[in-house]
Amino acid sequence: MRAKIVNARRFGAYAHLVLTAPQIARRARPGQFVMVRAEGKGAPFLRRPFSICRARANTVELLIKAVGPGSRLIASQPAGASLDVVGPLGTGFTLTGKSPRLLIGGGFGVAPLLFLAESLQARGVDAEVLIGGRCEEDLLLRRELKMAGARVACATEDGSHGTHGLVTDLLEARLENRTRPCRMAAAGPWALLRAVAGLAQRRKAPAEVSLEEMMACGLGVCNGCVIKVKNHYLRVCKEGPVFRAEDVA
Repeated sequence: MRAKIVNARRFGAYAHLVLTAPQIARRARPGQFVMVRAEGKGAPFLRRPFSICRARANTVELLIKAVGPGSRLIASQPAGASLDVVGPLGTGFTLTGKSPRLLIGGGFGVAPLLFLAESLQARGVDAEVLIGGRCEEDLLLRRELKMAGARVACATEDGSHGTHGLVTDLLEARLENRTRPCRMAAAGPWALLRAVAGLAQRRKAPAEVSLEEMMACGLGVCNGCVIKVKNHYLRVCKEGPVFRAEDVA
């Protein structure tokens, strides 16, 4: 569909866009994504995938990091412009169950965790969000997560905000002190997801990870985003982007 941008906020290399997309918003689930293309002269042919940061009655919110020509063009679009959007796509996070949740996000990976945190709060599930980054500027959506009712703790590699160290250090401390079983959900760089999967395995705690891969179609047709899962392969855009951590090779 053509989705109109009703609000555009930019900070550094990031843009937070609010799109009018009622058909997508009504069907979206935490962890799903959309494929987006800017229109006009010079726009790349292929759409770009972005996690759904938040979905409300008529709007969908995206957090975009301007990296290449496609994402830079999309991030630079002003309020009032329209984007070509396909979605919601993929398989999202598990929402069933009442066990407390630990949500772990690294940098730009925090995007799908806002939608997840809001959905868990609506279901009465306790959620704490652990955010990590190289510096304070990488700690995204802190205010929005707190407004959603989630507890938020941060870690920075340079010590500019929160705990000095990695977000997985925070996670390990939380797991050490927990007396109740919990579930984990993580999104971010592969190194972070690998570390979370290792901690989950040692603690025998269920964990889901949201993977990021380059995509051409986003619909499961081109097989360009396959990852190894145990002894076979699955598509990040179709069977994912959310997988059980224990399944990913």
